[in-house]
Amino acid sequence: MMYHQPTPAIAHMIVTVSQKKKKMDPTRKFLSCFLAIFFFSFTTPASLSAESVTGCHCFKDRTYNPSDKFAADGYILATSFNSLLSAYFAISKRQIILHKMQGGVGQDDLLIGLTISKASGVTLEHLLDLRKRKKTWQQVMEDPILSEYHPSPLLIGLKSGTPAFQATVQIADELISLFFRTPQKTVEKFRANGFTAKEITLLFLLASTSNIASEKIAAQHRKEGKSWSEIANSLGVEPAAAGKLISNYNPK
Repeated sequence: MMYHQPTPAIAHMIVTVSQKKKKMDPTRKFLSCFLAIFFFSFTTPASLSAESVTGCHCFKDRTYNPSDKFAADGYILATSFNSLLSAYFAISKRQIILHKMQGGVGQDDLLIGLTISKASGVTLEHLLDLRKRKKTWQQVMEDPILSEYHPSPLLIGLKSGTPAFQATVQIADELISLFFRTPQKTVEKFRANGFTAKEITLLFLLASTSNIASEKIAAQHRKEGKSWSEIANSLGVEPAAAGKLISNYNPK
């Protein structure tokens, strides 16, 4: 991220405030600090927020670096899983990132909201708004707008009070199983061994593009201590390309 430097006048004012802060009474100190923050807000580019969201600038490392082999792991895991959600639920990655970074939507709420939206036809935005105004997903499920939806054990469970974190695990495991056309028991086995949904997604992606068993790839990470981006790089997959591979995925 880049910020414009404050103008000389503003810089002088801030230095002056700093030098005299010991002599100021509390009221004057508060007003001076407020003015400094106010002027700084206008020295920041107006497009910064949008660029941060659409470009996902929270990840600075997007390529594999042998001297810091774990640096790009966060990015490759996030972009793979976001691409999976995008492909399965027919939602753009940009929308996903906007919901997460600008809307402050957590992973659990996003997955549950997408699942209910797919089953009911109610927009994700409306469901997330209901979630903000109501306390639990159980209460959201009782809203009149969801009186008609395609029933499933998961949604029936949510309406009966299944905890959100538990529902999220079920959604992610089923989603990964369906997308990669692999038995759900296999997904659950990796989950039981401590792998997250993002890691399992990347596991199956790398296995499918390399014809190497997912168990062997998992062993490279767990037993050999290799980073995810290091494993991907050895298979010819750069972190930035992982998302595109998901988008263009064609089960064999």
